[in-house]
Amino acid sequence: MSEQKPLIVMRSGPIPGSSFYLEKPEVTLGRDLANDIPVPDQEISRRHARFVTRADGVYIEDLGSTNGSFLNGVRINSPQKLTNGDLITLAEATVMSFEWLDQEKTPTYSAYPAEAAPQPAPQPAYQPMPKPVPQQPLQPEPTPERKPHTPWYSNFFILLLIAIIIIMVIVIFMPASWWCFFSANRIPGCPVQ
Repeated sequence: MSEQKPLIVMRSGPIPGSSFYLEKPEVTLGRDLANDIPVPDQEISRRHARFVTRADGVYIEDLGSTNGSFLNGVRINSPQKLTNGDLITLAEATVMSFEWLDQEKTPTYSAYPAEAAPQPAPQPAYQPMPKPVPQQPLQPEPTPERKPHTPWYSNFFILLLIAIIIIMVIVIFMPASWWCFFSANRIPGCPVQ
């Protein structure tokens, strides 16, 4: 009788059809390449979930991911024991199945490459190039009509001229008694009576 090994098979997502043996007691899965099973999907957290192998079976545990981990359609909040054929969904688009596989069968590639079958690098998901948008020929923007700018010194001279005119009007129409007052009675004819 052959020994059975736990296996994860990607059913849909960025790397469908790939499979990974769970050969260590703890196997992490996520977007970060440092994980044992890297999954290049922006909806998956950097460290999304982990598989823990114990004496009584294999468990899946969500590592506080943003979009969650689901076992057979139910979101998991604590470690859950896996059985043969269970469907695991990460975020929304990545679906994988858990299987017990006879050691004689070989998966597409393993999370821990053997000497005979090295693990290929994960390929990014296919994204079609966007169609180019036809561009309108560039038209020069119309320049807004500008009012002539008056330099600051012309405003200063206008204010100075107004001040001089006001002072001259005051001086011309000032009564004689004021002249005597401002000159301290030193002008001939002061004090005016």
